[in-house]
Amino acid sequence: SPVCGTGWDMKTANETCRMIGYVGAFKISVQSLFGEVPTSSMVYDIKCRGDEWSLAACSYKEDGGCPALDGSPLPKGAGVVCQGYRVELRGGSTAREGAVYITNQPVYHLNWGTEDASVTCRMLGFSGAERATTGSTFVRQPQHTRYKAYNFQCSGSETNLGDCSHSLNFYSSGYMGNGIWYGENVGAGVVCSY
Repeated sequence: SPVCGTGWDMKTANETCRMIGYVGAFKISVQSLFGEVPTSSMVYDIKCRGDEWSLAACSYKEDGGCPALDGSPLPKGAGVVCQGYRVELRGGSTAREGAVYITNQPVYHLNWGTEDASVTCRMLGFSGAERATTGSTFVRQPQHTRYKAYNFQCSGSETNLGDCSHSLNFYSSGYMGNGIWYGENVGAGVVCSY
């Protein structure tokens, strides 16, 4: 269900961004900035403790009673622009290496390079990257894996992967080409330097 703009605030927006793998909210909207939404089933009066994994785990009302904002005949939808990914490494033999994950989903290795790895490593407190890895070096990824992001185009100077040009949500269904099966083990990784 869409979220009602009335009562939507930066605190709830920050929690929402955190739940989906970002550092926090950059700006919010209470006027259906991202498009009109159905108003008959809007969620409103959201109250989160701060440890929820989803807005659905917070308390809220959904009874058609979302109040309209001043001067508007109908209620409007809430929106948020999030900033900065949170990343983690998995599967490495030390804390400085591993497969790159954003929001519990791996990163697809298409165009993954040293600049992307350097940004990732600096996000985690390292000085940079020794190397970028492809082909699921640290965590094997089966066919039909959902990848959070791919095709990063970092220059190397960014402070967060979210600041780099990239694409979202790749589904690796696999395909056959030249007698070779493609689509498994296509995760990106890093080896960071101290």
